[in-house]
Amino acid sequence: MKVLLLHPEDTFPLYRSPVRWDLVVDLARTPSATYEHWSREAGCEIFSLYRFAAEFGDVGRVRELLELGLGVMVDRSGIDWWDLLCLFIAGELQQLMLVRRLSKELSRGCELYSSRPHPLASALQRLLGTRLTILESRFQSAIHRVEHYHHAFSNLDAPQLAQVLEDKIGALQSIRRLFTCRSHTSGQPVILLPSAYINVSRAARSYAESLPDHRFLFVHTRSSANLTSLPPNVRSTSLAPYFVPSDKKETAFLLESWNSLRRKLIDCAEEFNAADAMGALERVPALMPWGIALRDAWSQVFESEDVIGCLSGDDSNPPSSIPLIMAKQRGFPALACHHGALDYAMAIKVNHADFYLVKTEMERDYLRRTCHLAAEKIVLAGPASSKPSPSRCVARHSAPWLVFFTEPYTSYGWRSDDLYRDLLPPLCSLAQACGLRLVFKLHPFDSVKGHRRMLRRLVPKHEHSIEVVAGRPSDELWKSIRFALTVQSSTALECASRGIPIFLCAWMRDPYSGYVQQYARFGVGHVLESVEQIEQIPELLESHNGKPLQKQPAYGAINSRELVDLFSGTYSLPVASNA
Repeated sequence: MKVLLLHPEDTFPLYRSPVRWDLVVDLARTPSATYEHWSREAGCEIFSLYRFAAEFGDVGRVRELLELGLGVMVDRSGIDWWDLLCLFIAGELQQLMLVRRLSKELSRGCELYSSRPHPLASALQRLLGTRLTILESRFQSAIHRVEHYHHAFSNLDAPQLAQVLEDKIGALQSIRRLFTCRSHTSGQPVILLPSAYINVSRAARSYAESLPDHRFLFVHTRSSANLTSLPPNVRSTSLAPYFVPSDKKETAFLLESWNSLRRKLIDCAEEFNAADAMGALERVPALMPWGIALRDAWSQVFESEDVIGCLSGDDSNPPSSIPLIMAKQRGFPALACHHGALDYAMAIKVNHADFYLVKTEMERDYLRRTCHLAAEKIVLAGPASSKPSPSRCVARHSAPWLVFFTEPYTSYGWRSDDLYRDLLPPLCSLAQACGLRLVFKLHPFDSVKGHRRMLRRLVPKHEHSIEVVAGRPSDELWKSIRFALTVQSSTALECASRGIPIFLCAWMRDPYSGYVQQYARFGVGHVLESVEQIEQIPELLESHNGKPLQKQPAYGAINSRELVDLFSGTYSLPVASNA
């Protein structure tokens, strides 16, 4: 039996491959219609490795695996470095589970091929104990590397390219600090607002605006996270000038601790044995110098400022989770929230916050029921600006746009071109049938330049009639939307709040988070199960006679006195909320 593993950057049929396959397994994802077409060409079954994903069922095992490493790599300040860095390999552990399930479907005597070298192909080879043949030649490998980097950089807008370059030299913080100056200390007590991403910055600003009598210090760790406009009670600075040389002896000690932990993990679980063989565990020691530099910089912030608390809008990311942990260790109020509608990572990470602030009943239910976060840690306390004002909800019958909110599909395993090749024709037809202009509102990770290139490749006849919009959604954008589509973006919640009909493309959802199911549980958006159902949208809208397709989400309300108590550390959860 000849089995081909298709690399995520390859398509079928392979260039100049005369082999007839008995089975092709795609290491990425592509629409079902594409697999049907490929299968007819190949004369055999072709499916995605993600067929074996158990959605949220896999998450419990990942959490068990990550918990095995806690308590070993602890530094002098009490920070557990496995706790900080293990989320960077969680995705590889999930993929290894899929490979293990695939191995049970294959015979040990099968002939295994891979279109290019890939860690998952090597992992499957180990499980089957068979030979792995790589089809890519050295010459093709060189060409593919050039194509990969050309594609990656050519699709970046100028600000994104600048941020990539900044991130690449991020390890050289000792150089960066020479070109930046620390802001002048006010001498007043401040609450830290750390951020590495613009959406996190906006969420933090919303809470600061709710407490105008409190002083906040907004610290951005990347230039792209900086805000151009802040309320008067918020002072802004970059983390760059706070970096100092790291203690090489401590770094060596932690690396030795990692070697001990690595041996323990490999002995404890086969998943870690496979992860080590595919090189995934090497990410941990590679990230440690970066993490230690961040820790030392945040220590400088705590020493130079009168910090009395911390609110982290992204406690899955070391740049904004480290100050949260430090605040907790120093006995200051340590609060966390999530900048989006839901946070799947809460199901696998350690919670360090005294309280986790949620915006909606849907978010609270997700954390309690799905992520198993203790009820006494959750407070329904969205910022005042999180719920759109009713005055901003306008009549939809004359709005001119059909808006598709994009998401980072490659992080869900998708081949973007194949996904859009399947999606664009029905979207263009829908816009034409409804007399609307099709608009793509881009996720912060997407670029206008990249999407324009994609539209020219895939729908050249329609490219000039499609609008591409980046940046924060404006009031004008919301007023212009007749109805919208997305997959699982938090914009679904905002659309529902504004009375905008929102349709969820459930077949494109990521394999693990359960976001679409949670939206459906609370009536946020109308779920579409296949691309063919897009053409039914006019009928769905007509059948509701202008009535909303979804419920208005229930936003959390908390009075200003309780919010002050949260930030001062005197808040206690009402007994009734624990029920």
